[in-house]
Amino acid sequence: MKNKEKRFLFCTYTYETEAGYQYIMAEKKVLLTAINAKYIHSNLAVYSLKANAGQYEQNVEICEYTINHRKEEILSRLYEKKPEIIGFSCYLWNIEYVLDIAENLKKVLPELVIIAGGPEVSYHPEEILKKNRCLDMIMVGEGERTFYEYLDCIIGGAGRLEDIDGLVYREEGKLSRTKPRQGLDMDTLVFPYRNVSGAENRILYYESMRGCPFSCSYCLSSVEKSVRIKSFEKTQKELDFFLENRVPQVKFVDRTFNCNHEYAYRIWKYIGEQDNGVTNFHFEIGGDLLREEDFKLFRAFRPGLVQFEIGVQSTNPDTIRAIRRTMNLAVLSENIKKVRDGHNIHEHLDLIAGLPFEDFESFRNSFNDVYAMRPNQLQLGFLKVLDGSYMNEEKEHYGIVYSSQPPYEVLSTKWLSYEDILELKQIEEMVEVYYNSFQFAATMAYLQRYFESAFDMYREIGKYYKENGLFDKKHSRFNRYEILWEFALGRPGIQAEELRETLTFDLFSRDYVKNPPDFVRERTEDMKKRIRLFFDRECEKKTVIRGYDGLVTKQLYNMLYVDCFTMDMEMLIETGRVEKREPFYLIFDYRKRNPLDHSAAVVRLTKEIEGETESEKN
Repeated sequence: MKNKEKRFLFCTYTYETEAGYQYIMAEKKVLLTAINAKYIHSNLAVYSLKANAGQYEQNVEICEYTINHRKEEILSRLYEKKPEIIGFSCYLWNIEYVLDIAENLKKVLPELVIIAGGPEVSYHPEEILKKNRCLDMIMVGEGERTFYEYLDCIIGGAGRLEDIDGLVYREEGKLSRTKPRQGLDMDTLVFPYRNVSGAENRILYYESMRGCPFSCSYCLSSVEKSVRIKSFEKTQKELDFFLENRVPQVKFVDRTFNCNHEYAYRIWKYIGEQDNGVTNFHFEIGGDLLREEDFKLFRAFRPGLVQFEIGVQSTNPDTIRAIRRTMNLAVLSENIKKVRDGHNIHEHLDLIAGLPFEDFESFRNSFNDVYAMRPNQLQLGFLKVLDGSYMNEEKEHYGIVYSSQPPYEVLSTKWLSYEDILELKQIEEMVEVYYNSFQFAATMAYLQRYFESAFDMYREIGKYYKENGLFDKKHSRFNRYEILWEFALGRPGIQAEELRETLTFDLFSRDYVKNPPDFVRERTEDMKKRIRLFFDRECEKKTVIRGYDGLVTKQLYNMLYVDCFTMDMEMLIETGRVEKREPFYLIFDYRKRNPLDHSAAVVRLTKEIEGETESEKN
């Protein structure tokens, strides 16, 4: 036998035998690195890779950062760990960060093996490796088994690199690709979480299935049209971990969770039965796939136990056909109403601008259709043309022009100009500020009465921001109220006192504001006296306020805001109708909040303020 040293990718020494080169490896320090969009997010991929690394799990360390970290800071922290192998999880939102950090990391640790994985590098891995010499390997597709076999090869000395499915790698200047990795049996995967230390204020992501039965043209999940689902027993056991540890939020990443109705129903029933009073479960569902037995089940849920994200995307029939979706809009609208009427489940509906056959007017109609469904949040997104999607293949046919750099977002189409896109961006921001924040519910319901449609209302607010240079400035929450006050006062027909009342209601629904903006009418001395006398009586005998035992009037006065109103705010928010009443008082209780929108509980005082005992809750 002839001994021979050879520098080989991922291996330091080899010796030559009749069977070829065998690899002798020492213990390796392996980092799995995630750069998330926000601190609150976690990266399921790196946790799953580590958990499924078998006997090599102890070699693997997870490093999580966000795109808000300075690149230099991430670089220095990774360098200080002196890894021999590092893997990066690559997505639209972090790929530029990853490549920049990887390039500089290679300069300061030239012997470091750098591996990339994830959807942003999986569809043209050879091109990625050619353009980025700092990368040594790309793991394509589902990585748990690939990662384990790779570690078994380089650390355990088992097998050969070329026999591991799902790899594209650079060796001695040449690129090699192994066989595709087949989809994994979900029940064979090890649960990714060991403990929840440090995750108290973060979302933990979880998957119970892979693949999607639908073929939406803009989505990468449409590539695999089959669905692989964990057994109910395995999912149940894993959910117990979240429930026992009282994890605040668990977000299922399954594309259409209720594509298998029986499975979805059993999971929903289980979490309802095992509810710990804390954990919230987020599901992305097909709204038109819900059934009557689901609604019956939902009605028993604790408010805030579950929340649903539903992708509507468009209500234009031509658009729906072009993106290869199947959706019964009438059933969807009715089902969303049934869920909303329960007042215990947060609904988040999605729209996508830039889809085929959707011009500005068509998108306006789609927006108004979805807004009329009154979701808790409405996400106005923009088409992203992703490698591997059917939309990418059809981009020229639809005249889709999109950004050359991530996130590959649409710039124009046959139906939408770039100018249209820019205006929709303004509307998107106004929806985020004045609708999705939950902070302006009464005022937006009031203002909509003075516009032809909800879309036109947000469009006009966006124009006001642009004309007054407000998009280029940072705004406090109070400032947003003041801007809306100034904007609305200039609209024909709007009554200043009604507007003042809705803004005051919205402002104090969030917090007891000690120094409110100028539009808030100062309470008179007589009103303050009535409120103090009311608190005096409550201190003697609780008839309205609960949970404030042992406190004196001064404390209650500074903890619970009370003011006089004439408009039925609940009716306004629910129906958009303005109904005036004789002046009445509302008390805002900040210890009791709506779990869906975090607004304070509101109690209407009728005769209590005069010393009698009659009340009704909003």
